[in-house]
Amino acid sequence: MTGPRSPDLTDLWLALAAGRMLLRRPDDAGLIRIASAHLATDTPQQLADSIASGNDILFATLEAAPDATPLARIATGCQLSGFDLDLLAFAVLSCFDEDAATTIASLAGGQRRLTVGLALKLLFGDNVDPAEVRHALRASPLWTSGLIRPDETPRPLLERRLDPTETLLAGLDGLPPAEAGAGWQVRLLTAPPRPAASIDRAALQITETPGVCLHLTGQPDRAEEALAVAAMPQAALVLDAPDEAAPPPWAEAHLLRLATGARVALRTDAGQLTAPVRVPPVPVIAPASFCLRGPGAHLRRVDVGGSDPLELSECWQRALGCSRADADELAGRNWIDDEAPALVAAALPPGASVPDALAELARMTPPRALRLATRSTPAVPWHRVVLPPQTRDRLEDLIRRVRRRVGVQLRWQMARGERGRSVIGLLYGESGTGKTLAAEAIATRLHLPMLSVDLSLVVSKYIGETEKNLSELFAAAEGYAALLFFDEADALFGRRTNVQDAHDRYANIEVNYLLQRLESFEGCAILATNLMQGVDDAFLRRFDQVVHFPRPGVAERMAIWRGQLPLAHLAPEISIEQLAERFELTGGEIRNAALSAAFMAADGGTVVTDGMIDAAVAEEFSKLGRPFPRRQGAFS
Repeated sequence: MTGPRSPDLTDLWLALAAGRMLLRRPDDAGLIRIASAHLATDTPQQLADSIASGNDILFATLEAAPDATPLARIATGCQLSGFDLDLLAFAVLSCFDEDAATTIASLAGGQRRLTVGLALKLLFGDNVDPAEVRHALRASPLWTSGLIRPDETPRPLLERRLDPTETLLAGLDGLPPAEAGAGWQVRLLTAPPRPAASIDRAALQITETPGVCLHLTGQPDRAEEALAVAAMPQAALVLDAPDEAAPPPWAEAHLLRLATGARVALRTDAGQLTAPVRVPPVPVIAPASFCLRGPGAHLRRVDVGGSDPLELSECWQRALGCSRADADELAGRNWIDDEAPALVAAALPPGASVPDALAELARMTPPRALRLATRSTPAVPWHRVVLPPQTRDRLEDLIRRVRRRVGVQLRWQMARGERGRSVIGLLYGESGTGKTLAAEAIATRLHLPMLSVDLSLVVSKYIGETEKNLSELFAAAEGYAALLFFDEADALFGRRTNVQDAHDRYANIEVNYLLQRLESFEGCAILATNLMQGVDDAFLRRFDQVVHFPRPGVAERMAIWRGQLPLAHLAPEISIEQLAERFELTGGEIRNAALSAAFMAADGGTVVTDGMIDAAVAEEFSKLGRPFPRRQGAFS
């Protein structure tokens, strides 16, 4: 950033304004003092000749060094003509010198600001073409560039007051208007002590992207860091516009950049951060459309996202002193920023493990509001999932893909570009075989909250609404922020059909949207269905694992009975081995029977007996319309 204003150029500019006023008021001592610093004032002719030569010196200096001083940058960047500079000098003079303000008040009937008409009288006397003056005033950038404050109520051209903005006055001194009372704040940005690679990439894009303005989107804090890095070795400033500013004060941001020589960003009430890049004609931007109007003006968008996983991995290693593999696992939760590892480490005892860090991270992360799914934090231990070895191995593979995705996809560079960083599994099998329980156990192992999709809220009869709802769901689980669980998935991921009517067409559009969204999804999702044949074949390539949940065999049933019955409240004659061999039930049916028998025992104040279990199991068989298997040797 530049220092205080150049006394030579700016004082000459103000002396010329005082000299022009002195031609109309030759005995004003205050004007004589100001003008005599740079002009000869002994006679009116000497003063007129000195004003003409001083004017030549001023414009020659501005042309020779357009970036040397705040005044030069403002005049060049705002494309001010000699006429504009003369009017602007009259506006500024009373703000920089109290004697000049007193003189102007006497000329303007007590007001410390000249009107345009009175300023024209001081400049030209009666030798002026009214039509030419009106044309010059309408084309003047003094008001559109934020140099002169517009009147609160519309006035005719000659009645407008030459009231300079606080941004201009502070800018002429080379300082940001931090306490100018203009309704916004100016903050000086500093480069981060350890610029991350993603910040450097964004900064390079900011520097190299041509255009009038850059619209920086993504994470605001990181966008400011990128702007600070891009501005080095110059300074970077952020002008926070007031909430009621509509349209945003683009002219002030542009003027601040010209005056200070710094890179300036404007943050509006919507949190958009936009940085002028070049010295253009003054941009005029509508807040909603982001369209620049003007010759050759345009806006370019630069997205500044969060830290990438490899950067996060380094942060985790520094914060916890863990291995690279453990840091990569933690970095897989890439919805966090690089400040989170230090916060997590501060809350954990020394030597904490990866599960401890993940659990603390889950506690520190506020839940995302979502109207289309039920958010829960499962606590299902892995040993409760009783499955055949092959099924269990496939579930282990899904967990392994989440934990090791950073190492394989990024360090080994096996990711398919920016797409396909998801982990998606399809669980299929009969009802009660443990699909939902397995999904909850996976969420528990991964320390992820679980979003159970509510199909009644997702599916809409209105065209396009279902796709919008699905987009909201996937966005909520993006970045491995949660495990997204679709139960009865065949309702959404069903097969496409031949188009017979409009209903078929729009149903196919929903499936096509899901196919596309799964390609770009970056998160973890589990789908469960009882009807594998109802799922479209095109989804199978997009699933990392398709896991069959068979009906449990005798060994699995024995483990399920043992896990579901209250072992401390069983009658001695009960044989869990015989229960497993005798009743061919799924895990869900065994749980229902065990729970029903437990309620019978609790109500009677006894332990669970064979008769109670038989009655509970008979009820489950009755639900299914199957005959209850009698004990061997019993009378028919």
